[in-house]
Amino acid sequence: MRLVIREYLGMLRESGEFDVLLPDLLLAMNIVPLSKAQVGVRQAGVDIAAVGNDETGQRTLWLFVLKRGDLGRRDWDGNKPQDVRPSLEEVKDVYLRNNVAPEHAGLPVKIVVATTGDFKQDFEQNRVGYADANTQPGRTYEFWNGDQVAALLEQHLLNEYALPATARSQLRRALALVGEPDYELEHFFLLLKSLLVWGIDEATGEAKSERECLRALVTTSLALGILCRWSTQEGNLRSAVIACERTLLWTWEAIRSTNFTENQSILRGYVRLVDVYLNTTVEYFNKVQPHLHTDDALAKYHREAALLTERVFDEIGLLASIGLCHLLWGVTTKDEERIKGAGAVADTLQAFLKTHRCSGSPRYDGQSIDISLALMLLFLSERGEYAKNWLQELIGRLTFGFRIGQWFPISTDSFDDLVAFEIDREEVDMDKLKETSWMVPTVAQWAAALGEDEAYTHLVGLRTDALKDTCFQLWYPDQKTDEVMYRGPAHFESGIAEAPVALPPTAEEMRANMKRTRTDSPVKEPVESSASRAGLAWLDFIASRHFRTPVDPAFWQKLGEEQIVGTGREVFREGDE
Repeated sequence: MRLVIREYLGMLRESGEFDVLLPDLLLAMNIVPLSKAQVGVRQAGVDIAAVGNDETGQRTLWLFVLKRGDLGRRDWDGNKPQDVRPSLEEVKDVYLRNNVAPEHAGLPVKIVVATTGDFKQDFEQNRVGYADANTQPGRTYEFWNGDQVAALLEQHLLNEYALPATARSQLRRALALVGEPDYELEHFFLLLKSLLVWGIDEATGEAKSERECLRALVTTSLALGILCRWSTQEGNLRSAVIACERTLLWTWEAIRSTNFTENQSILRGYVRLVDVYLNTTVEYFNKVQPHLHTDDALAKYHREAALLTERVFDEIGLLASIGLCHLLWGVTTKDEERIKGAGAVADTLQAFLKTHRCSGSPRYDGQSIDISLALMLLFLSERGEYAKNWLQELIGRLTFGFRIGQWFPISTDSFDDLVAFEIDREEVDMDKLKETSWMVPTVAQWAAALGEDEAYTHLVGLRTDALKDTCFQLWYPDQKTDEVMYRGPAHFESGIAEAPVALPPTAEEMRANMKRTRTDSPVKEPVESSASRAGLAWLDFIASRHFRTPVDPAFWQKLGEEQIVGTGREVFREGDE
């Protein structure tokens, strides 16, 4: 395991990753950080200041100077601001004179240079000589290379208490297989389950303490970071994104079920996981973006039409959930760069819909989830006109496919049924494939909400001929949904199904129906989830895509009432405020 951690440290090249990891390690060592590294902020040579016992048990002021990568003679004193010796001199001459708090003035000081890499041979003489020359009573020096940091991480964060032998084995297996395109991360998911059992300690039968839960959260973050870096190295960033999604969802379920949703320490730890997801999705997006702007680029990976369409709609849903997360998180945190990045995702989604024409021909009923997420991203990112254009194309192809009995979304969502349907239509039960439909009422309500009245009328004409025996249905969450939506498909265990859904002949009547649904029916108010109350409304979209739970119709039904989507605690807000 130490070798795995060592390799992970070697991949921490980006600024901030090591700086964020080390404070977690210090806390596990019972050394409490007083300050954390900040990019671009002058800190008199010190990246992290902390107080805790040294190896002899004496309370000590720890001052950390953090570096990344291998350190050689040129990194010691090469007239660069980030060189080691100038930083140590600044710690000695400035920080210790001016920045030590009065309550820590009498403590012995340990100055530590820590790096993710190795100390080269020509660096050793310099650091040993400097430490000998500057060590004095009450001030000592230590140098931690990647091997020593890895050993401390294994001892304090991935030890037998935090990560039992079976969990270590699961992590190793996940890392060994993560480069395989068809690997479904089952070992990593088993690892998550073992880490996120927060409620009751199985050994004692007592509720776990906040400290134990924080420790599990830090270990989860470290394990996820290792897997994501390994996925990057293996060229399979898609698996890293899926692992991040599952980690965010199951971790939130652990937080929700143990009533830690207002615990600031726990929430700060959760934001660490959010940062891993955001960074990983940026890497994924940067990798796939050029391909998505190229005509039928995915066709060279999937020659069969059914496989290609399945892959295209999977990508549509993934891009949409990534864009929604960056957009809503950016608005919540007032991060303009994050909002700008969400716009780039929306632009690429728009281009992808143009370059891959099969994006207008869904083949599974469940792809209504991906369509709804994509329409929301386009609408929220002020690309509503293209959302309407795509909606028109979807409706045109849906009506054509249903009427000729080809290329329509089958209700079973079964790949075997789709293949049989593609190869020999005479051998399949066509009535079964059109028995129910989530797609038609979902797209119909979107058309009414966005004012596409003509397209709506064109679609609902199916109810009198090609789909006269089809049961149209929608699903609405209820109060129980919050208890299940972050751990699996929510519509099997909670919510209210509206079936059959009425499709009136005009869009105006549909808008009136949607309004009545919201004001006069048992599902009149959208249920506010625990994530939404915590300012994480985008997590519900990830849950819908990841677990294939239908999107709450309230998200588009309010559009029909000339309202717009907001963020944070209020997913919707009225007017232009």
